[in-house]
Amino acid sequence: MFVGAASILFGSVGYGQSDPPAANSDGLDFKQFGLLAIQDGGRRKPIDTFAREALIRITGRSTYTDKAGRKWQPNDFVLSALLETHDWKNEPIMLISSGQLIEQLGLDKAQRRFSFAQLSGAAELQRIASEARALKRAEKPLDRVQQEALSVNDRLALLGNVMNGNALLIVPSPQRETDVWMAPDPTAVAGYYNETQIAPAFAELTKMMRAYTQADTFNFSSAARQLQDNLRALSPSIYPQTRQLRLEYFYNHFEGLYRAI
Repeated sequence: MFVGAASILFGSVGYGQSDPPAANSDGLDFKQFGLLAIQDGGRRKPIDTFAREALIRITGRSTYTDKAGRKWQPNDFVLSALLETHDWKNEPIMLISSGQLIEQLGLDKAQRRFSFAQLSGAAELQRIASEARALKRAEKPLDRVQQEALSVNDRLALLGNVMNGNALLIVPSPQRETDVWMAPDPTAVAGYYNETQIAPAFAELTKMMRAYTQADTFNFSSAARQLQDNLRALSPSIYPQTRQLRLEYFYNHFEGLYRAI
């Protein structure tokens, strides 16, 4: 949905398509992007927090080093997965922490991480997960393999929703804090805002995504900062205050445990 909207806005930038490959984004400053608010897990938080939590849930680590040796930070990973600047479907990124489940799925026991493509097509994983869900509904105990199968399914769903944009709920609801936020899809957002209201946010979103694929540091940061303002203007009473977002962002990067040591 999100990528479809992006394609309509400024043309495809996806991995493996006819456009020039995206520039290396690991030198970008992601602070302004990370300060965008998102609704996730029952609360409003900075995208920086969402990205960190998502990468840890999917990989078991707060950063990820791909097959080519590139180290991905959380915000960079989320945008790359969203805009398909890297082949994340075939990257061995999905954690399986149970050796028994790995063996039962017939996978390489020397590995702990596998690709989205491998696992989403694994019929045995779906069979175990279905059995586990049935036991859970019946309030019966699950064994270690069944518990891990459910966790792996959750990781697959999360990565899938990051890649298709469904997880990026950054458009605030207009009235109540408890109302669902929307991904920036023109059709879905039309239920909350008219075209004139949402157009400034979409314009800055377009600039930000284009700047990301071009590794344009200045325009990436400035568009992300303006996007924050435009989204807040849609619903000032619902969108978190800047100081709240900055405080959580600061906490994420403070590394208090290491400083205490």
